Amino acid sequence: MNKKICNVIFGVLVFSLIFNNIPKPVQLNFLGGPVGSKLVVYPLIAAFTYTFYCQYKYKNVFVDTKPFLKYILAFISIMLCSTVVGLFNYPYYDLVLNGPVNQIEKLPKVLAFCHAHGFDVDSKLLMQAWIIARQLKSVLMEAFWCFGGAYIIYCWYKDDWQQAVDILIKSLIASFTVLFLYAVVEVAYLGGNLTSRSILTAINPYIHTIVTNHGWWPPLLWKDQLRLVFPEPSHVGNFIALGLPVIWYKYFNKNEKIWVISLLITIIMSFLVFMTKARTAYAMLFGMTILLLALIVLGKQWKLIKQYIVLCVCIAIGFGCFVGFSSIKSNNVAKPKDNIAVEAIENNFTSLASSNKRSNGARYALLKSHFRTGLQHPVLGVGQGLTSAYVEHNFTPEEAKNIEVAQWIKYQQERGAMADGYSIPDAMNEFVTRFSTSGILGFIVFFFPFAYVLLRLLKQWRNDKQLASMFMAFALISSLVAGCNGSVNLLYAIWILLGIAYAMALGKQKEKESNESA
Repeated sequence: MNKKICNVIFGVLVFSLIFNNIPKPVQLNFLGGPVGSKLVVYPLIAAFTYTFYCQYKYKNVFVDTKPFLKYILAFISIMLCSTVVGLFNYPYYDLVLNGPVNQIEKLPKVLAFCHAHGFDVDSKLLMQAWIIARQLKSVLMEAFWCFGGAYIIYCWYKDDWQQAVDILIKSLIASFTVLFLYAVVEVAYLGGNLTSRSILTAINPYIHTIVTNHGWWPPLLWKDQLRLVFPEPSHVGNFIALGLPVIWYKYFNKNEKIWVISLLITIIMSFLVFMTKARTAYAMLFGMTILLLALIVLGKQWKLIKQYIVLCVCIAIGFGCFVGFSSIKSNNVAKPKDNIAVEAIENNFTSLASSNKRSNGARYALLKSHFRTGLQHPVLGVGQGLTSAYVEHNFTPEEAKNIEVAQWIKYQQERGAMADGYSIPDAMNEFVTRFSTSGILGFIVFFFPFAYVLLRLLKQWRNDKQLASMFMAFALISSLVAGCNGSVNLLYAIWILLGIAYAMALGKQKEKESNESA
């Protein structure tokens, strides 16, 4: 296996993370499953193809196959069992089968092909078969692309995880550069510049899809909020869960070549996070600073506190830049700077605790309905991809009166319970979605690899004071928490981190064991 080829593919994979909802014509949803709508699907295809080729030719790529295959077999077995039982017990077949045929995107094309070639196929029977095949396929696709992708990264860098970290840092710096260049235009647009508005109108359709869900999301232009190249502002919070811990690692590692760059990136990215006015992004940034302090305390590395304070000052500078921009935008008349700062925190951070501010009413209603669905089927859940109809019927009358929830229900009733982009969405929270779709067993088997490697990394940090282990745990925990905003699959970052984390945890342990035995 040529390491240079692996490094190039891995670098492109990391860089492509920021393009998480590419235009429809270049999506590979049928082949890519959970990654089909993301740009990472292309470097992933290259990674799998090259790995399988090298394994076939040289027989020396895959490592630790027994534990991996045992886990994958357990994961697939439990998830398939959940899905099969869910399909067998699904009480809403009549509702789905009597709904629009085009609620399943490719089904009308299959029906048209059959009729054109003289095959008399019952549309309802074909829809039922399609539903069963699609849900079973989704289980296999997740195991292949997600856990399989993490395993390939582990195989590539098990004996040299530092190289993977170096490539990760360089690729993320390239990603930050692209985001900052785009931000120059978008900030100007938010400031009222018409030329910037025209530029964004021209380039955005080539960056992500436009108006594919619920008749409006994602819009061509987002008013009064910064979203960078992502389809919505909250996704910035998912990105910093990966990007900032990795950049901060080099700063805390006292790398003279990059620590100034790290602090500069922190200031600019903090400014952009506050410009999003997205509660997820605000909560992630504040939560990550608290988590980092907790990890420093866990390792009893008090010498890092000074650097931590400098980092917090950089974030405060970013917030100050946001307040200054907002003040200039309001022509220094509408609101004093103190009011702008207080309102930003209240509207975009402390409002998370309120059940009736912004979209909280709908989000919390969705979480509660999914959780009720999980409680009704606690062991195996209702099956992957089958929650929409359950959730609609599990809204309380009071929750169903919420304007956004009522709109979801209306769209689902009009377009069908299986309609992508129009049926009631998942819980917008990975943990609750896992519980409702696959029950306690599915929840445990999915998160077990993360819990196991996190314990190994935290042990290395606490006992051996390995800074890299602490920051890998920091990035992994942050990315898991970011799963509370939609899914851990939103950016694919979690699987890259999982592969490197196992290389870091198990590789170091094996090296230690070999030294002791020698």
